[in-house]
Amino acid sequence: MNFSIKGKLSPVKLGVFAALTLLAVVIAVSIIKKDDTSGDDFLAPVITIKPIYGNLEKTLKITSQVETSRLITVVPRVAGALVSLDVKAGDIVKKDSILAQVDSAPYELTHLQALSSYQTARSTYERIRQVYQTQGVSRQVYEEARMTFEVARAQFELAQLNLDYSKIRAPMDAAVLMRHGTEGSLVSAGMPIVTLGDLNNLMIKAAIPEIHYRFFTANWKTMPVRLFAPALGNDSFDLKPLSLAPYVSPENRSFLVEYEIPLAADHGLRPGMFVNVVFTLEKKEDVYYLPFKVFASGNRLWYVTDDKKAQYMEMTAEYFNNDYFQIPSELCDMEFILEGQHFIVPGQRLNILESPKNAKTEAASDENSDTDQAE
Repeated sequence: MNFSIKGKLSPVKLGVFAALTLLAVVIAVSIIKKDDTSGDDFLAPVITIKPIYGNLEKTLKITSQVETSRLITVVPRVAGALVSLDVKAGDIVKKDSILAQVDSAPYELTHLQALSSYQTARSTYERIRQVYQTQGVSRQVYEEARMTFEVARAQFELAQLNLDYSKIRAPMDAAVLMRHGTEGSLVSAGMPIVTLGDLNNLMIKAAIPEIHYRFFTANWKTMPVRLFAPALGNDSFDLKPLSLAPYVSPENRSFLVEYEIPLAADHGLRPGMFVNVVFTLEKKEDVYYLPFKVFASGNRLWYVTDDKKAQYMEMTAEYFNNDYFQIPSELCDMEFILEGQHFIVPGQRLNILESPKNAKTEAASDENSDTDQAE
C-alpha cells in the first residue's frame, strides 16, 4: 500500500522557520530588557569647567592710525621758478636748512633798487633833520623827509625779506614725508613743496563711543592704554595721555582722545600705520569668573552635583565683560557644565567627556583677547 507525504516540510523550509523563530525570541528578550531598564541609566555627555581665578577686565578696542603731532607742509612765500629742490622722501632735515630755492634774480634786483632808494632817503632825512633842529627848515619839510625815509626803509626791508624767502627753509627738525614740487617748475606763494613730519613725537587719535565717557572723565590720565601694531608683528606700546575732548560730537556720538607713543620711531612706527588701541576701562583683581557659554536659557547656570548628576541655579551677572562674568567666591570649587547643558534635565546622570582642568585651560587662554570693539 502506498501513502502520500504531500504535507511533509522540506529541509529548506525547516531552516527558514527555525531562523524566524530564533529572531522572534531575540526581539522579545530585547523588549523585555528595555522595559526593565530605568531611564536614569542614560548618561548625558557634557563638558565641564571650574571657575577661573585671576583678573577680570573690561576693555575697549579701537582701530586707529599713527600720526605725528607736528606735520607741516612747506610752501614758498614768493613766486618764481623752482631752480633747486634738494630733498627727497625719507631725508632727515635740520631746522633752518635750505630745502629748495626759488629763482632769486628778480628779488635781488628789487632788493638793490630798494637799497638805493633807502640810502638816498636816509641821507636826505638826516640832512634835513639837522637843519630842522636849528630851525633852518619848516616842520612840514622835515615831516615830508621823514615820511619819505620811512617808506623807503619799509620797501627795502620788504625787498630784503622777499630775497630771503626765495630760499625755502625747514621750519623744524623733521623727516621729509612727501615731495610735491619738481625742479624747473613755476611755483606760486602757497603751493606745496614738501611735507615734513616730526618722527620723534608720534601719537594716535581715537574716537570713543559716548557710552564710555564716564570711564574716561574719571580715569583717562591713569587708565592703562596699549597700542598693537600688526605691521611690526603686533608689537605693543604703552601710551601716555595727551588730551580728552570736553564735548561729544553730535554727528557720530563720540569724543576724541589723544595719546602720545613714547619712543615710537625707535621701534619702527611711522605716521599712517594701522594700529589697534586697547583701553582698560575697569579691572577687578583676584576674582573667580566663568565664560558666558555656561549659561543655558535665561539665567540658568547648570552644575554637577556630588553624585554626578545635573542641577541648575539662577544667577544674574553683575560684573562682566564681553565673554566672562564674575561669580561669588563661595562657588569656586563647583564644577559647571560648559557644553551639553541644553539637552539635560535636573537630576540626570552625566558622562563628563572632558576634564575640568582642560576646559579651564582652554577658556583661560582666550582671556587676554576679550575686548569690546569700535571702529
